[in-house]
Amino acid sequence: MTGLAAEILLVVCAAIIGAGLILILLMLSMKKEASSFTVTEEEVFINDLPHTWDGARLFLITDLHRRPFTAEHVSLVARHPSAELVLLGGDIIEQGVALEQAMTSIDQLSKIAPIVMVHGNHDHKYNTAQLDAELTKVGVKILDNTAMRLVKDGESIWLCGIGDSSSGYADVRSAFAPSNSEPSCAIVLAHDPVVIREKLPSYVKLVLTGHTHGGQIRLPIYGPLRLNHFYRRYLSGWYEIISKHVPNHAYRLFISNGFGTSHVPMRWNAKPQGHFITLRRCP
Repeated sequence: MTGLAAEILLVVCAAIIGAGLILILLMLSMKKEASSFTVTEEEVFINDLPHTWDGARLFLITDLHRRPFTAEHVSLVARHPSAELVLLGGDIIEQGVALEQAMTSIDQLSKIAPIVMVHGNHDHKYNTAQLDAELTKVGVKILDNTAMRLVKDGESIWLCGIGDSSSGYADVRSAFAPSNSEPSCAIVLAHDPVVIREKLPSYVKLVLTGHTHGGQIRLPIYGPLRLNHFYRRYLSGWYEIISKHVPNHAYRLFISNGFGTSHVPMRWNAKPQGHFITLRRCP
């Protein structure tokens, strides 16, 4: 081998080793991000919010998947002013996860506030009947395709749950049947933001969802690796939605990055989140 050839070989080997090290460091960084937890404070102004509900706080968390919610996470949440309810936006389990692990996470979440939940697509791939039986035993309110009235000092709002759309369990008519009898300010809890394509009643003011994981792995410039056009548009955070079905109807949509991961236990530019959402009455 000539001197020039040897130099070229050394450069190539160095480049390969360097690229390998960069890849390893990147993967370690993505695993570290996936194991982090950020608690955000959100505030939303709502028309027609009853006076007594001004300042009410809810805690939203979605998409646990394989990741346990532990006492350490509870302690992080406890650093913030308390919430009246935990809203659990689905995918609390998936195939291959022990039911005991999911129920341990539920036990920890219940230390924050009473839990109301809807199912996600991965929940329906599990034994949903067995899961729901255990959830009901410990007092979790399952709100798929129904609604509950929340009353504070004689004034009420509706919390309406919509079943998972991608699994074929969404029944919007049933979800609003209770509230249609006495329509007033309503919050929707759903797993998938695709529910905004549905005809939601004019008294819906806020929709809370997850499912997207915030893209989970979001490359610079390119963005999320695996999401289609709809989810790239509605990826994470706050959106103002103008209804295509009901004239003069606008509402707010919030999409959480979620807590766990799917497919690979990694995240990049999409930190795991839980959210305190403070309701404010519009002046």
